[in-house]
Amino acid sequence: MLEEDGRRRPRNESSAASLLSSVPELAQLADVEIESPFTIDSAELSLDNINILAQLIAHRCSDVDGYVVIHGTDTMAYTASALSFMLQGLHKPIIFTGSQRPAIQIRTDAKSNLINSVEVATSNFKEVAIFFGNRLLRGNRSTKVSTWKFEAFESPNFPILGEAGMNISFNLFNVKAQGRQNTEFSPFCQLKPSLFVLPIFPGLRPQYLDDLLSSDIQAFIISAYGVGNMPTDQEHGLLTFIERIIASNRIVAIQTQSHHGSVSLNMYESGHKAKLLGALSCQDMTLEASVMKLCYLLSRYPKDIKKISRLFETNLCGELSED
Repeated sequence: MLEEDGRRRPRNESSAASLLSSVPELAQLADVEIESPFTIDSAELSLDNINILAQLIAHRCSDVDGYVVIHGTDTMAYTASALSFMLQGLHKPIIFTGSQRPAIQIRTDAKSNLINSVEVATSNFKEVAIFFGNRLLRGNRSTKVSTWKFEAFESPNFPILGEAGMNISFNLFNVKAQGRQNTEFSPFCQLKPSLFVLPIFPGLRPQYLDDLLSSDIQAFIISAYGVGNMPTDQEHGLLTFIERIIASNRIVAIQTQSHHGSVSLNMYESGHKAKLLGALSCQDMTLEASVMKLCYLLSRYPKDIKKISRLFETNLCGELSED
C-alpha cells in the first residue's frame, strides 16, 4: 500500500492489481484479494492513513483469514504498532512487509518477503507482525535499524517469532504472554494527533521549550539517556518543565534513546525525581510503540488521565515485558 521512500514513486492502482501476475506463486498459497486504500510515499504517512487502514481491516474481518499489508519501511513499525492497539482482539494475522529494493530490480527482496508474508497470513498465527529479511517480528516490538541491509528491522527487547528457511519455523514460546488475550474485538479507528516527542541532547535549554507549554499538546514523550537519565542542573535541567506539564493535567512519559534495555526511573536520582513528579515509564517499549500506544490511549480516553496513565504502563498486547 505504501511504496518505499526517496525518489521512487508510489505504486498506482494498476501496478497493485498486477501483483498476482508478477508473483504467480501467491496463487499457490492463497486466494488473494488486493485493495489499495491509499497510495503515498511512506514518509507522508499520517494518522488519517492509519485510521483508514484500520477501518478497512476491521470491515473485512469476517471475509478473510488474514491480511498482508505492503508498506514502506520508514514508517512500517509505527503503523504495525498502531494496529496492534487499534485492533485488539481481532486474533487474525496482520503481516506487514515491503522491500529494501524495488520489485523491478534483479536483486530485490520484495518477492521473497511477500511470499513469506502470505504464507504466514494463511497460518494459525494471530497477531500483528512484520515479516522482513526472512524473519517474523512482533509488530509493536519492531524498529527499523538499517537503510541497506535486507534485515531492515530488529526486535531489540523481544525474540523473533519465526524464521524462513526451507520452511517457516515459528518460535511461539512466549506469544501466549502477550497481554490481555481474552480481549473482545472492539476496533478503534479514530487516532488523533495530541503528543510530542522531545529528544534530550547536550545543550538543550528548557527555555527553548516554553512554546510547547502553551500549546494544546496533551502528552510528551521525553527521549532520555540510558535508563531514563536527564540533566537536572539549573541551566539545562528539565524537572521544572516536567513539573509544569504534569501540573497542567498532561502526561509525561520517559523513553530511552538506547535500543536494548528498559527505562528504570528508580535507578538514578534524575529519573527518580521525574517519577515522583508523576512521569510515566516507557519501560522496554520501542519509540514507535510508545508513540502509537500513547496516541491510541489519548484518542480513546481523552478525558481520563488516570486511566491513560495506568494503561500506558500495562502490557496490552505484548508491547512491553512483564516482570
